[in-house]
Amino acid sequence: MYALMRGSIPDAGNEPFEVLGKAAALGASEVTFYSLFELSPTLDKGTLRELKAEADRLGIAIGASLDWLNPLRHDRHARELELGEGDLSRGVAKLLETGADLGMADMFFTIGTLDDRAGNWTAQLDAVGALLVGLRPNLADLGMRVLVKTHEEITSYECLALVERVGADRLGVSYDPVNMLVRIEDPVEAARRLAPHIAQVHVDDAIVKPEQPNSVRRHLVPAGKGILDWPAIFALVPEAKHLVELHNGQFAMPVFDTDWLKSQPYIDLCEYARLVGKAVGKREPEVADGLKTGDRLTEAIRICGAASARAEHSTDKDF
Repeated sequence: MYALMRGSIPDAGNEPFEVLGKAAALGASEVTFYSLFELSPTLDKGTLRELKAEADRLGIAIGASLDWLNPLRHDRHARELELGEGDLSRGVAKLLETGADLGMADMFFTIGTLDDRAGNWTAQLDAVGALLVGLRPNLADLGMRVLVKTHEEITSYECLALVERVGADRLGVSYDPVNMLVRIEDPVEAARRLAPHIAQVHVDDAIVKPEQPNSVRRHLVPAGKGILDWPAIFALVPEAKHLVELHNGQFAMPVFDTDWLKSQPYIDLCEYARLVGKAVGKREPEVADGLKTGDRLTEAIRICGAASARAEHSTDKDF
């Protein structure tokens, strides 16, 4: 079983009833929207009830992310601030209540971008942690967890520190391994660090190739054609949900720039050698950057199916 991000469904458009139908036709057990506001810009309860009824009829669950969550970036939170009458925490709490009403046990969020990391990043992480600690009672009342996504700007170590601060009962990890390549972390080792807290895994794939004068760049490829070791990742988190999300961003990392490396003290030398070695040590196939092609979706679904089959086989052998 697998979930599908709304934006990874071919020609799905933005109409949520149509999205539900297309996701169900593709065999997904859940469709995840980028925001609850995609379901209804006003979070109209009548509309949401109709969507839930249609999802139940189709045998598919509705999921959604909280989109951004960063108290130091109010420019990204106009809708949440309006919902909370100027109070971001109150607005997020209302989104969580809406998600719970739709049957969601968790909702993931993204903290920032690479530009944010280049700014007052430590202060941003601290503000997010404080916000989530304040929301613990709301999450407990709803029986929910939120999940921090391993986006391209955040390290596995920073995610782990957030979980430890907020509490693993209310904060988990939405693990997106292709983004670990941007942080020069080995996706398997990062998964190992975060494994006890990973609730879902985003499925896509990539390679890294040299780029002049001092960088390597992440190039997206169909799942199974890249450098991610999917069997190893899934074996570390056998209970995690599989979420197919086809990415767009192609990011270059200045891995031979000494000033940049000094600003990334978390990088492990062995993981650095493995990843950079894959970029410079062998010739990778030509790729078409960022195209959400049918091949990418088909292969991501296939990878999810193979993982489910391995898990079922392992369970069968236990009896």
